[in-house]
Amino acid sequence: MSYDAAILADGEFPKRGGAAWELLAGAKRVVACDGAAGAYCRRFGKPPLAVVGDLDSLARRPAGAEVVRVGDQDSNDLEKAVRWCRAKGFGNLVVVGATGKREDHLLGNVFRALDLGVEVVSDFGRFVPVSGKASFRVAKGTPVSVFAPDPATRMTSKGLEWPLGGVRFRNLYCATLNRASAVRVSLTTTKPVLVYIAT
Repeated sequence: MSYDAAILADGEFPKRGGAAWELLAGAKRVVACDGAAGAYCRRFGKPPLAVVGDLDSLARRPAGAEVVRVGDQDSNDLEKAVRWCRAKGFGNLVVVGATGKREDHLLGNVFRALDLGVEVVSDFGRFVPVSGKASFRVAKGTPVSVFAPDPATRMTSKGLEWPLGGVRFRNLYCATLNRASAVRVSLTTTKPVLVYIAT
């Protein structure tokens, strides 16, 4: 898939050769969240298009990058970067570097991405926000988990070893640790959910 921009969060930097690294290396545009700018410059030898955040962890302003300070403390740097990208007309976004280092940041980032409707790719898989219907091509046996923040969620599925039809989402994680039983997994959901597909 082609993205308008890749947003680099300030978690663990993607490992060379992995899916997240490849997305970053091939991105049309890279927008770094605050402190991630330095790591990007060191690894790729060039600045990102922009650095966006409250700038509390930006050690040095990278030459050639637009630096955008957003002081709003009701949103994290990832949300600030997504909103900046959308204001610039970059609609199809992917987030990398959102996991690792701190688990509270990981959870905050992936569920913020669900609210924002943005995919997160890590070295181990991808988190895809789904509203309504979606389908994914995967290898049989691929681990698939669904996180449903709203207990009123109702869902049906095809291509999962343990179908989700009729599941009552008593908690956020009751549909995790499933597996693909076919090369296409399809989901229909009444509320937004986060689907994790392992690589």
